[in-house]
Amino acid sequence: MPALRRLNDAGVREFAAYLDQLTQGQVASPPYALLDDSRYSQPSELGAVSVVERDFVDRRDFAHYIDGRFQEAGVTVLADEPGLWEWLSLFYFNAVCPADSQGKRRPGAANRHLVNSAFARRRNRHLLRGPYMLYRRHNREASELDLLLGYPLPVHGIAATHLAERPRLLGSRGVLLAANRLYFDTTTKRPRRGYADQSSGLRAFCRFLNNLPGDFDLASISAETVLALLPGEFDAWVEGANEQAYSLREAMRTPTEPNFNEPIAATLDGLLQRVQDRTLSTTQRRIRSELFRAGVVTAYDGHCAASGLGLTSTVGDERRYEVEAAHIVPVAQGGRDVIQNGLALARTLHWAFDFGDGLGGRAHAIGRGERSVTRPTQRVAGAVARLPDQGANGQAPSPASRSASLARGPCGRDQRRIQTACRERHWCIQAVGRVVG
Repeated sequence: MPALRRLNDAGVREFAAYLDQLTQGQVASPPYALLDDSRYSQPSELGAVSVVERDFVDRRDFAHYIDGRFQEAGVTVLADEPGLWEWLSLFYFNAVCPADSQGKRRPGAANRHLVNSAFARRRNRHLLRGPYMLYRRHNREASELDLLLGYPLPVHGIAATHLAERPRLLGSRGVLLAANRLYFDTTTKRPRRGYADQSSGLRAFCRFLNNLPGDFDLASISAETVLALLPGEFDAWVEGANEQAYSLREAMRTPTEPNFNEPIAATLDGLLQRVQDRTLSTTQRRIRSELFRAGVVTAYDGHCAASGLGLTSTVGDERRYEVEAAHIVPVAQGGRDVIQNGLALARTLHWAFDFGDGLGGRAHAIGRGERSVTRPTQRVAGAVARLPDQGANGQAPSPASRSASLARGPCGRDQRRIQTACRERHWCIQAVGRVVG
């Protein structure tokens, strides 16, 4: 079997010139001599990776095959060295650009075969690199990703543009699974009719999610939660995709449709308020819990209310927030999944809060709980609890305006329960209702 190589700059130029000939309608054989000519290619730095010329059922089949070849050769890093994917595109040119009955080939845009874009997201347009990167990004778990991996290799569907070129969406498995369930027909193995609709099709789906605030953690929510969050124009699609998500959406949208032009934390709080006292299935409770976390983290702009830290981790295109959503009144004690019952806390401080550390004193000053079991709050003692940043133009609002603008809020009874819980757990924030909503 041939050993994997990579095209050098001269080889890439020759390959690009060949693609130009095909685009102009010329009939020409692929320049396979470039593959092993030392003037145009050189051995891959990945080591002794061997490949064999063959056909592939679809993009998933290729991703599984090439990843297996890399694994067999002991390659553990992402295979993305310069010239590698151009070499593979030429090696498998009959698979990615087959000739018709008259011998003509239609290669499409050059970036389907050349990884030369200055924009990183457009590199996913490459017909071979794109499927492999998606396959690896999601830990080789390719089930229910047919909308991106179920196409034949030569096909560049709109999903490859609208999903694969939005890093934020591509890094969320929940988003990809939701899109697949909405728009891919598992019976026909093709996209559903109407999935290109401008108002409720895939384009609109991507546009809505991509326009959510940057600190809305899409990477951590499930497909069911994504479906439950979509506006009303997607109802017909969601009803056919997931009955439980659809029924929860119906409950959240009574009596009026949420306004996603408002701050997202306010919108989520309104949705959560409407389903607190309803009997929910296990799946629906999980959806509610994920919306609670997303709303609390967004309300605090991804920062810890106690320490002020806003740590994030970015791996590839995926961004994760370190803070967690803490319940002031625990769920086990009847606490509700509403934003007014939540605080964004760093993970260590969340743990300390649950086990007795807390905040105390006047004007939201931070102190140590009487049952303190560790020292995490010593480092923030004397600081001032951070208010959620929901003001216009990035300006923090006053507690009064915060209370009026963020949430409808629980009733007075729940407000008193929150304050009581703070005292019992030694959080003791003065006028806690104003801090959390």
